[in-house]
Amino acid sequence: MQRSHSKGFTLIEVLVVVLIIALSAGMIGLINPDSASRQARREGDRLLALLQLLRQQAVLSNSDYGLRIEPDAYSVMRLDDQGQWLADRDWRAQSLPGSLRLRLEIAEAGPALGQAVSLSALPQLLVLSSDETSAFTLWIEHRNSALLTLSSDGIQEPRLETAN
Repeated sequence: MQRSHSKGFTLIEVLVVVLIIALSAGMIGLINPDSASRQARREGDRLLALLQLLRQQAVLSNSDYGLRIEPDAYSVMRLDDQGQWLADRDWRAQSLPGSLRLRLEIAEAGPALGQAVSLSALPQLLVLSSDETSAFTLWIEHRNSALLTLSSDGIQEPRLETAN
């Protein structure tokens, strides 16, 4: 009696191939981690969405907001009824990943809202209830090389662009 061999793959063979594919994909992830340009784009999109949301929130709640920009982080502040800038509890401070850095240029340094306090406690970007913002350019950099710019003239919506 002759035994016929069926054509096809055994479960073990299929599992070995799946294992090889998974290991290869894992190695590619180690060799090519999340690139700086992708991280910068993600942070730029996040900052743009935050500014748009703050503009809407400022108009709807008739409150003034601000962004405190540090080279490696940013946080949202709100002007309280006594005219003091406080860290807003509804918004968590964000740290930048890896070697990304922020560099801010304010087009016009006008009078700060609120009482005179230490400059390190004031926001640099204002988002006012009148639907205006500070005119600014914010560079998202990787190793001192600008990848993206986020900018606004203070009246129109901020724009995110690739740095020249």
